[in-house]
Amino acid sequence: MRPALKLIGFGILMMAGCAPVPAPPERPALALLLTETKFLPRDDYTGADTPEDLKPLQEAVNKAIDDIRAMPEPLDEVAVRGRLSRLLKDTDLFATEDRDEVGRYAIRTWRAAGFKDESGLFRVADDRVLNLRWL
Repeated sequence: MRPALKLIGFGILMMAGCAPVPAPPERPALALLLTETKFLPRDDYTGADTPEDLKPLQEAVNKAIDDIRAMPEPLDEVAVRGRLSRLLKDTDLFATEDRDEVGRYAIRTWRAAGFKDESGLFRVADDRVLNLRWL
């Protein structure tokens, strides 16, 4: 092959590698959940156990939501469940009430992603986790 053709071929390959990466899908339900202020007192939840826990808890949940929003279409249940499982594992050392709240956010994220089936994240039904009340 002549040197000029090699150079042109190389240029075409370089340009192919510079193609713009498509933007992730909008996923408005996940975007709305992302804007929510998390781990503040409400109903039976008293808020983050300590003021120092608030930011890392919020960041962990928001990062999981962002990661799921960035996944390609169609969303894969196994990949989403895996990311939410990692969220639960990453927040396992926080106070029990905060871990419960993370679990509720995980299920809300699952549903906001558009899944109708049970998440399989817990040994009980998702609705029971969402409505968990300690007596």
